[in-house]
Formats: sequence, structure tokens, C-alpha cells
Amino acid sequence: MKVQASTPKPMQFFSPDYTQLMEKRIRRILMICSSYDAYILEEDGQIDVQIQKEYSELNISNPPSFSWVTTSEEARTLLNNGVDFDLIICMFNIGDMDVFSFARHLREEGSDTPIVLMSNYSREFKNRIEQEDCSAINYIFSWHGNADLILAIVKLLEDTMNAEEDILHSGVQCILLVEDSVRYYSTYLPAIYKLVLKQSAEFLKETLNDQQQKTRKRARPKIFLATNYEDAVAYYEKYKNNLLGVISDVGFLLRKNDPPNTEKLDAGIDLCRMIREDDPQMPILLQSSQQSMRQVARDLGVGFIMKDSKALLMELSEYIGEEFAFGDFVVRNLITGEEIARAKNLKELQSLIRHIPDKELLYHTSRNRLSKWLFARGLFTLARAIRDVTPGDFDNVSKLREFIVRLIKEYRVINGQGVIARFDRETYNRYITFARAGEGSLGGKARGLAFLNRLLVKYNLAHKYKGLLITIPQTLVLAADYFDTFIQDNGLRYVVNTDGITDDEILSEFVSSRLPIEMQEQLMAFLEKVDKPLAVRSSSKLEDSLFQPFAGIYSTYMLPLTGNKDQMLRLLGKAIKSVYASVFFAASRNYIQTTANLLSEEKMALVIQTLCGSEDNGYFFPTISGLARSVNHYPIGHEKPEDGVVNMAFGLGKLVVEGGRVLRFSPRYPRNVLQTMNPKSALSQTQNIMYALNLRPEQFKTSIDDGVNIQKFTIAQASAFRNISHVASTWDMDNDMLVPGAHGKGRRVITFDNILQSDTIPLAVLLSEFLEICRNEMQCHVEIEFAVDMDVPPGSDAVFNLLQVRPITDYVNHNNFDWSAADPGSSIVYSEKALGPGNIEGVTDVIYVRTDLFDNRNTIAMAQVLEQINRTMKQEGRTYVLAGPGRWGSSDPWLGIPINWNNISEARVIVECSLQNYQVDPSEGTHFFHNLTSLGVGYMNVKPFRGEGVFNETFLNRMPAWFEGDAIRAVRFPGELVINADGRLGKGIVQINT
Repeated sequence: MKVQASTPKPMQFFSPDYTQLMEKRIRRILMICSSYDAYILEEDGQIDVQIQKEYSELNISNPPSFSWVTTSEEARTLLNNGVDFDLIICMFNIGDMDVFSFARHLREEGSDTPIVLMSNYSREFKNRIEQEDCSAINYIFSWHGNADLILAIVKLLEDTMNAEEDILHSGVQCILLVEDSVRYYSTYLPAIYKLVLKQSAEFLKETLNDQQQKTRKRARPKIFLATNYEDAVAYYEKYKNNLLGVISDVGFLLRKNDPPNTEKLDAGIDLCRMIREDDPQMPILLQSSQQSMRQVARDLGVGFIMKDSKALLMELSEYIGEEFAFGDFVVRNLITGEEIARAKNLKELQSLIRHIPDKELLYHTSRNRLSKWLFARGLFTLARAIRDVTPGDFDNVSKLREFIVRLIKEYRVINGQGVIARFDRETYNRYITFARAGEGSLGGKARGLAFLNRLLVKYNLAHKYKGLLITIPQTLVLAADYFDTFIQDNGLRYVVNTDGITDDEILSEFVSSRLPIEMQEQLMAFLEKVDKPLAVRSSSKLEDSLFQPFAGIYSTYMLPLTGNKDQMLRLLGKAIKSVYASVFFAASRNYIQTTANLLSEEKMALVIQTLCGSEDNGYFFPTISGLARSVNHYPIGHEKPEDGVVNMAFGLGKLVVEGGRVLRFSPRYPRNVLQTMNPKSALSQTQNIMYALNLRPEQFKTSIDDGVNIQKFTIAQASAFRNISHVASTWDMDNDMLVPGAHGKGRRVITFDNILQSDTIPLAVLLSEFLEICRNEMQCHVEIEFAVDMDVPPGSDAVFNLLQVRPITDYVNHNNFDWSAADPGSSIVYSEKALGPGNIEGVTDVIYVRTDLFDNRNTIAMAQVLEQINRTMKQEGRTYVLAGPGRWGSSDPWLGIPINWNNISEARVIVECSLQNYQVDPSEGTHFFHNLTSLGVGYMNVKPFRGEGVFNETFLNRMPAWFEGDAIRAVRFPGELVINADGRLGKGIVQINT
């Protein structure tokens, strides 16, 4: 069966959990030696310092600790007193009892602690160990004061202890050294380990975060030492599927306890032949002191080095680097041997595979050299996927090449998902979806985005839904320490303590300041890897916390992508400084005070991310922007609150989060859309404007208005955009019907029928399931911002970008209000569409808009009046109920009074009152709504003309007013009002305390 180069679903790659690798470690070592040897090791040799240095230089953590005793009796006392050691190292002469007797004693007592014998190598020592029973000793080494031998001993034992689990279950690779000469393997092992560990340190440069780094460290190849033929064959048979190569002496014993004089002089040749018959591609290096063995090795097709070569270790390192797939992946011309290409990381390997000649590609894949190189680097799943196919599985070399390139690309993409990568200018690439620069806090918004990124991987969501690629935008987070550095370096701390300074003055001070040089260099490296316009978003310490709502308080700037990187860097720098400045704007200051936080405590990280969408006639925007909530406080028909609710719009999400007219539906019942139930409703209640980013760089100017380069279009104007075909229906006036699509003559109406009624993409299913995932993971109700780009090449998946997740306050009632005794008829306000924390105390005032005098052409002027009243209430330390028609906080003055939160910061209850001739969807889903409910402000929605709730305006109109304007009145009661907003029951009431 032939393998297809392109398959419907991407490969699945799973990396081993680093916590399950190298679980057994050598942490405590008992050294038994004479005082003289101890002095040599501790003082002259500085063994502790050397070991620490070796571990540090090789990027290994947690070096072992040493305990020292001078006699075997002291050692036995320690051991008998319950002191545990992971390794016992004995010098050859330990005084009162020879090491061989001591080792046998421990074994007889049931100890299985590894015992290693070390000694300066001499003829006397060699003769002694040949005469003694060494069965109780694990290893014997020749010691010349080198600390790297201790490291090699520790690693050799750890490799043996963890071999079965790490190699057979996780895919770790190994190297087999077959050598019976104590002197030679005492030299080889430190050299091989140093090479392996240094190469592993090189591999770490590709890792994106600490977890990947730990995995790569622990996934380094293991080394086995066999001193006889029997052990060598046993190691090979057990681990051959994970073996990088074999280094073997020519002559050695057949079995462990055979007499030295029975050494088989060509045992290594037998081993080579056995391995060659089983695996012709296995790299084997023979080493011998006999020059005649070079030709034998050549005939066998294996490598060879002379043991007495002055360059022995160099030749050993070169062979391992080349044949065991360490170092760079090098492709040479098969005829001339000339180097054609070289790759030192996956990015370069992906490019190399695209361009090397067919013959060389076939050579490396048919001999598993490519997969071996990947195995050596700890990239097990990718290596296994490539090893499991052969050139014969493909119709031609081009399809083989395409398949391998796709595998590498998908692995890099998946490797960059679900992690918070360290931003590195040298290794950053577009496959890294989320990177951080700096060491400080990520801020609330970035934390939420990183959490979403992790969920995509945890639940394997990227390609779960047909026709949709689910991801987060390419994101760089500038951690909060950069904010502190910027403020300090430019002497801007005075802004915090200065009263009366205007927003424009603050912005001017910030924009004229310089960003840290390091930040500028990182930004330029980021810009080299992006191909879409950017959004620069705040991510403060306080944002998106459960009881610290800061949604929409700080600025977000959007930037066009220009062809000139220097110009782009200047635009990006201005945007960053503008977001930093927004921390100190008046609205931010007032809001921080309202939430009982300190301005000096606020720390600002920044999220820089590519925009979701496409270019159309000089403008950039997504097909869909939306906000989904896991709880719906205004269900209709069969809908339930836990089904959730979605607000979405055509174009940028500014319309959604600022409370514009958008489409509202339950993701569980996407075909049940109240606004589009009939043409009349659709024509009057659906989206009437859309927003897009102007791509002309000159449109981005320094301004306290973060929408300075955002263009507003009527839907009639937006009908010229090709994207509208995905979301619009066309009104057939003659037949009074809506036809899905933007075809033919007729008014375009944003119904999303192609998506919600015809399921061109499974958007509703995705949102419903993902809301449930987030709610379960966060243990509370959530709100998700998203964007969709459907303007993609034919055959490509639409792109669904997750932009943000934030918790929604789940009210805990702390009252004993008796709703059975409540009398709606005698109340000032009564609502069965309410949210709130329960009892609300200390309120004596009601400020309301007279419905008989309300004119939505004057809403901007009304907002200014309310701001003045709020300022008075704040000065007097009073709070109030605010009631009026339409949607509070909407950016669209035709939908309600466009107040900001700081304009009504003293309000404890907000009432939205629909009129028969002025019916507007509630505020739910806007930043304004999120903030007021999270702060514990009561919210009530009433529609008295339908009999849904009470707003006793007649009673209020009869009361004397302490303020009366053209349409706004403020009345005060002699005592506190009884107010209860019960978020659990959805009921709210405001009444006189009798």
C-alpha cells in the first residue's frame, strides 16, 4: 500500500513526559578511601568542585553529594545506622578490610547498592583483580584524578538503572561499548559521555521552554558497557531497535567470570558479523592495537581506529559524531564525497530535504540515517514516523520528499503549540504560536491566552472539526518587567503621582520616550517572522481576574503590515508606548480607584499578535468576530442558561465588545435566532455597521483613541467586500424573503445563515463544546473572544482563532430575602432578568431617564449629564440606582446612552428598560457588562410594555428631584432602599423600606 504525501488529517506526535525519564538517580555517594587519598581527592583534586563544574558546563542539574570515610568499618557503621547511599566508591586499599571482602560482606547482608572499585592502574593492580573474586563489584575503573570519570561512572549507573523504562517504553536511544580493558574503558567512557552530554546541550538550543529542555536533557542517549561477548549480545538483542551504534574491542572474554587466559582474540569480529547479519545498517566501530585488523574491519564494512593512536579520542569523537548521527546532519555527494548541504536543527533540515538531490535523499532514508539523526536528538515520535516508511512506499521520490517535509513541518507546528516559549532572536520561527520575552508577569490576558493554547493541545482540538483549523494567533508577550524598565529608564514615575495631567499630555510623554534596546531587537526579530497586521493589546496584572474585572479598560492598537521593517518597528513602538500610557489615563485611574486597587501596584505586560483575517480593497478584517459565554441569562424557547450564548459580527470585534448591534444566538440551538425569525426582524435588528483596519500606514497616528485607524462601514458599503458572501443573506423584496448568500440584487443582511443554518463550518458545535471544556477546566463560567477567517484558498480550512478567555463571576447569594413575600406591583423596579450578589445596601438615590422625554438622538449629551451627576455623588460618598432605556455602555449612541464605566462608577444597580418603540438587546457580552457584573453591581432588565418586569416611573415622577434636566431626574429617599439582585434566581427588586 502506497503512502499518500498529503493526508486529510495531520500526524499525531506525542513527546515523552520528562518526569517519567531518568526517574532513578544517583544522589548520595559514599567514598571509602585512605586519608591520603581523601586529601588528594578533596584538596588537591577538589573533587566536589570539579564535579560541580563538570555538571554546570554540561548543563546538568543536581550533582551528587559525597560522604567520606577512611575504613570499611566506618562505612558499615554508617550503613547499619540506616544512612542510605545510591553508590559506594572504594579506593583499592581501604585499610582494615580489602575491598573485595567488603563488597562480598555487603552482598551477603542483602545490599544491592552499586559498588565501584577505583585505583591507579598498575601491573600489580591488574594482577590482583585477575586473581580475586570480583563478582560482588559492579565496575572496576582506572583512576588518575580526573573528575570526568566520576561523572561517567554516575551516568553509566543511572543509564543502567533507567534503561528498560526509558528505552523500551519511551524510545530513548543507546550506545553499546564492548571493552574488557579497564584502562581503555576508563578512558573511553568519560570521552563518550562528554561528547553525548555536549551534543545534548547543543540540542537544547532548539527547545522552546524549560519543560522541553528537561525532556531533551533526560532523553539523551544512554551508554552501556559490556566486558564480554555474552553481555554484549544480551544488550544488543534487548535494545537493538533503539541502538545508535556499537564500539567494540576485537578480543575479549566470552562470559563474565571466565579466566583471563581464555580471552577469544576475535570475539569482536564474531560480534560484528552477528550484528551485520541482523542489521546491515548498524554503525560499528572496531578498535584494536593490531594494524592488521584495519583490513578485516574494511572487509566487514565497519569503522576502525588504532588503540595506540595519539589521536584516539579525537578519532573516536569524529566517528561517533558522523556515524552515530551526532553533530550536524551532513549530506555529501555520493560519488565525490563533497559536502552538498548541512543542517543543525529542524528548521534547516526541513529546507535541506526540499533541496538535496534525489539520489542522496534515497540514500539517507533507505539507510535510516535521517531517522537516526532525529532519534539522537530526542525527537522520538518524528524519528519513528520517518523510520516507519521506506522509499518503496511511495510512487516516486517527489512524494517521499513531500511526505518528509510535511512531517517535519507538522512536528514543528505541534512542538510550538501548548507551550510558553522563551523568545530567542536566533531560533524564533513562525511555528511558535506563543512566546514570551522578559522574566516578569505575563498579565491576565496573556495568561488566559496561554491557557487556551494549552487546552488546544490537551484536547487535541487543532484539526478536530472538519473544515476548521483551531489555533491562537502568532503571539509575542512582552513581560511586565519591560514596563518597569521603560518607566524607570525614561523617568516617567512622576506621572503616577501628578494630578491634573491630561491624557494627551501623558501620551505625549510616553511616545517621546525610548523603548529598551533589548526590546527593540526582539521586536525586529519578531517582525521578520510575521506576515499579517498586528494587534498590540494590554495584559495587565489585574486584567481578566475573577473578582478584578478590567475588560476593555486599557487600550488596544492595531497596526498595518508594511513592506519596510524599520517603518513597521516605529509603528509598533508607538503602539506599545501608547498602551503603556493608557495605564495612567483618567478612565483607567478612576476605574482602578473604583476597584479598590492602587495605581502604583498595576503592572503592564503586552500581547502582540497577528490579526485573524484577510486583506480586501486596502482593509483588513476577519470574516467573523465573536464573544461566547458559557451562561445565558436570557434564554428563549428551549434554551437553558447553561447552553451559553454567542454574540458575533461581520468584521472586527470592536462592534461586539463595545455593545453594537450584533447577532445573538445559543450555540446549542444555532437555528433558533430571534433576530432572523422573519425578514422584518432581520432588516431592523441585525448588524448595520462593520469595522475594518485601514492598511495605509499613515492612518496610524499617535492618539488616545485606539481606534484611530479603524474604519467604520455601513453594511451597504461593506457589500463590496468579497468576505460578505460567507455571512450575508440577500433580501428578495418582491417575495419578502431572505436568500442565503450575497448574490443578485437586493439589500445585504448579516444573518450568518450559511454558517448557522447550513453548517458551512461547524462553528456552533465547536463553540458549545469548547465552552464546556473551559468551564470544566476553570471551574466557573467563562467568556471567550474569537475570530474566524473564511477567506482562505480553495481546499484550505477556515481559521478559527481563540483570542481570549476570562472567568465570569458566579454569584454566591449572601442573603435571606423572602421572594415569596415580594410584591412587584408596589416596587420601584422588579425584574426576572437580573444579575447580582444578593443584598445591596446603602443606596438612597435613583437616577433615571424619563422615557416620555427620551430621544436617542440626544444620548451623547445625556452621557455628559450623567457623568456630572456621578461626580457629585462621588464627592458626597453616595451610591445610586441608574435606570434608563436601551443598552447602557454601548459605543453606538443609537442603541443607548454611550457612557463609560468611570462615568457611572458610583452606581450600585443598573436597570435597562426596553420601550415598545425602542427595543434593544441587553448588554450581555460587552466589556461594560462584564465589568459591572464582576464588580457586584446589580443588573436588571425590564420590558414593562410586555408585562416583563416593573419600572414604576410614575411613582418616581411624583417625587421631588434634587436634579432635573431635559430628560434626566435624580431623586433621593429619606432612608435606604431595599435592593436585592439575586444572580442565582435571576430576580431583582428595588423597593421602599417600610
